[in-house]
Amino acid sequence: MAVDASSFIYQEIKKTKKKLDQAMARGDNETAAKLALRISELYKELARARKWGKKSALEMAEEYRRLYERLASGEPLPRAPRGSRGPGRPSGPRGGPGPGGDSEAGELDAEFDAEAEKLIAKADVTWSDIAGLEEAKKALMEAIYYSLARPSDPGVRLEPPRRFLLYGPPGTGKTMLAMAASNMLKATFINVSVDRVLSRYVGDSPRMISAIFRLAYRRAPSIVFFDEVETLVAKRDTGREAATGLVQTFLTELDGFKTKKLDKPVIVMAATNKPWMLDEAILSRFEKRIYIPLPDREARKEIFRLNIEGKGLRLEGITLDELADMTEGYSGRDIANACREATMMMLRRANPDIYKRLESVGSLAELQRQKYRVEPIRREEILAALKKVKPPITKEELRRYEEWARR
Repeated sequence: MAVDASSFIYQEIKKTKKKLDQAMARGDNETAAKLALRISELYKELARARKWGKKSALEMAEEYRRLYERLASGEPLPRAPRGSRGPGRPSGPRGGPGPGGDSEAGELDAEFDAEAEKLIAKADVTWSDIAGLEEAKKALMEAIYYSLARPSDPGVRLEPPRRFLLYGPPGTGKTMLAMAASNMLKATFINVSVDRVLSRYVGDSPRMISAIFRLAYRRAPSIVFFDEVETLVAKRDTGREAATGLVQTFLTELDGFKTKKLDKPVIVMAATNKPWMLDEAILSRFEKRIYIPLPDREARKEIFRLNIEGKGLRLEGITLDELADMTEGYSGRDIANACREATMMMLRRANPDIYKRLESVGSLAELQRQKYRVEPIRREEILAALKKVKPPITKEELRRYEEWARR
């Protein structure tokens, strides 16, 4: 993690504002002008350093620049009584309290809220699109049903699980399960990727986490899906203050979300390829932890069928049963990638003249009228594709997942 430049700038702004208040309270315009200019420059530095909140920081820089000009011109400013903002202090961007006050924080939150809105994704996966994983499907279906339905006895108060941890090897369908659950619920699907949350500046990542949960409440029913959650909330034994702050914010939001009385359900799902890296406090918050293993033989056969016959394609010289037998240890993603590679091999064979055709095409509309040939995928093509896509998980790594699941 890089040095947290913004945290140092924040502290300097805070100290300088205090000195500015003192100078203005005693009517020392010359000193106050220098301090106001210094704060303006600090806000500009903050805007350059931050990933989010640039607009707010630049607005504050401009406010303090104008204050500097007023003070430097000798414009008399009345003394500010102790504890008051003082008439010489600039108001916030929208006329609220001065810089550093509620308006500034609200403006920054609004920018994070806008970033969070960009995480809403289309969830068009159905349960039938996912081969195998029947136990995981049933657990999620039950949670959704009992979150929406009501007990026949009005005196019964049940709390179905609303926080799920999906763990297992990469490429086994964890994201697809979350999308299918969201599709079933007709919910807002908030797909949280690590790169949209993690920042090299301490203050940004916790704010983004809070904005994501605010979005989930506003757009309920909703499912918040944290992919590669171990990267966000690793164990707090590294000594890094940033990691500790992010984990604490995540814990606070999970606890607050669980105690909220919501008219429409909000479900939190997290996926991890390395559950042993998760902070213990985070693990304890997930009521349901579901192991998503590599697909068994029948599931592998179904994945091949979905990616070949399900797309209107055919095999020649090899059967789905043969493919299922020879792909033990492959994940669903590995098989899907191999099918795509084999499909491209078939298309190149069936359409050797597309490069000449492209040279003669004069417009997009003309290109869209072109037709290309589709033939059966041959045995040698699917086998060559499987050789290119080797499963990344070793037997030792699989044993580690199984041991962790048993514990």
